[in-house]
Amino acid sequence: MKNTLKRRKLIINALILTFTTVTLGFVNTSFRVYLSNKIGAEGMGLYQLIMSIHIMTSTLAISGIRVTTTRLIAEELGRGNMNNIKNIMKKAFIYSLFFSTLTSLLLYNGAEYIALSWIQDPRAIRPLKILSCSLPFVGMGACFHGYFYGMRKVIKSISTDIIEVSTLMIIIASFLGIYLPKGLDYTCALISVGITLALSASAVVCYILYIFDKRHLKKYGYNRNADCSLWGISKIAFPIACSAYIQTGLKTVEDILIPDALRKFGSSTSMSLSIFGMIKGMVLPILYFPSIFLASFSTLIIPEISEAKALNQTKRVNNIIAKVFKFTLLIAIFASGLFMIFSTELGLHIYNDLEVGFMMRILAPLIPFMYLDRVVDGSLNALDQQMSTLRYNLIDMAVRIFLICFLIPKKGIVGFIIVLFTGTLLNSMLSINRLLKVTKLDFLLGDWVLKPALCVTISSYAIKLTFDMFNITNMIVFQIILVVVFYLSLLFIIGCIKKKDIMWFLDAFKNDVKSEKITDLGITKRF
Repeated sequence: MKNTLKRRKLIINALILTFTTVTLGFVNTSFRVYLSNKIGAEGMGLYQLIMSIHIMTSTLAISGIRVTTTRLIAEELGRGNMNNIKNIMKKAFIYSLFFSTLTSLLLYNGAEYIALSWIQDPRAIRPLKILSCSLPFVGMGACFHGYFYGMRKVIKSISTDIIEVSTLMIIIASFLGIYLPKGLDYTCALISVGITLALSASAVVCYILYIFDKRHLKKYGYNRNADCSLWGISKIAFPIACSAYIQTGLKTVEDILIPDALRKFGSSTSMSLSIFGMIKGMVLPILYFPSIFLASFSTLIIPEISEAKALNQTKRVNNIIAKVFKFTLLIAIFASGLFMIFSTELGLHIYNDLEVGFMMRILAPLIPFMYLDRVVDGSLNALDQQMSTLRYNLIDMAVRIFLICFLIPKKGIVGFIIVLFTGTLLNSMLSINRLLKVTKLDFLLGDWVLKPALCVTISSYAIKLTFDMFNITNMIVFQIILVVVFYLSLLFIIGCIKKKDIMWFLDAFKNDVKSEKITDLGITKRF
């Protein structure tokens, strides 16, 4: 019964988080499309470069504290040591405040150098200085989000995400028309102001919710042997932070080097930014969009696996990872097939650009590896394998930088595509192999890969050919809905989705657990 209750918590939290993430994902993607239509491919290139610096500095500000806080709190919650949680949060906040403040000062004082030497565009100076003010709030918010996920109180974390996105959209929608005629530097500065105010509002609300929530922590279960010291937190956070530094640092270096390498190939500055903006700012975000359905699992599996590991529940760990693997691949392979077969229609429908659709078709085979990489890294961190992810990210960084420096200047956009394929495949395969070794989990190639690939191929071509036969070309959304229905039906018919998979979901809501209070999840309390 206890495992059923845990499963019920996981499912309810996953459904809530998935619904919210999907909604916010639609909003964010719509905003990106709206922005690209307003500022063009060159503007998206500059915006993407500024955001790359912001993501890198945000990673430095967080320095692994979100995953660490989630993991430690989940472990103490599993052991029943509730009073240790407050101690963890105090030390985590000190850790985060140090790194986020230091990073903020470095970015503010180094903005001019970064803009002129790295980005090679003076229009980035003002936006970078503005974004530096957001970093202390980024660090503070990471601590509280880690707390809420560790305590399985996802609604509180989600509510602050909604506030963040809403604040950003209101600011951009209200002032973009005023700043757009002044040039890209003012437009990017406006976006930076919106991001800074949105992150600040989110962090403040997080803090208020935490203050009210911590009063309900029970005064029992203090374990003096638990390492809740600043050093104990740092030992876990630092390898995770280093891995994150490498991942985001690699992406930032990659984003900076690619336009320069394209210029060496012979493209102008404007054309280089346009190519870069099209792939990184327009194509890849659309390819990543279906992964919002997986965001809940990649976030929630960390506390679930950490708790199960702390209690030596090996079978439960493997069951969770197997479910996540299967669910991830069912979505990823569907998305990959859909983008390959409907690339032209999607490119025209979303961006009114055939070239974007062509790039979607080329990069779509990477989708299963991109999606798996995210959930596998989360699983490895939860299993105390953060040193492995660090090592693999170092290898990935070295290979990518080498290829960018030596291949793109000779091959141009073709070299860019080779870099994306090589880096993505290398990193994901190393991580997947490590996870399978650690868990001794069997990779079910038939059910997880071959059957979904067959189903998406049949369903996509059947719907596409039917609509083409009747010369219906302007109903792409309806076509995709039909493909989804057909795909799911085929998965069930050929046994890829089995009755036991559905029963695993339904059993968590049977009468023997209905008497339990859902308030344990923190989802019925008002705030």
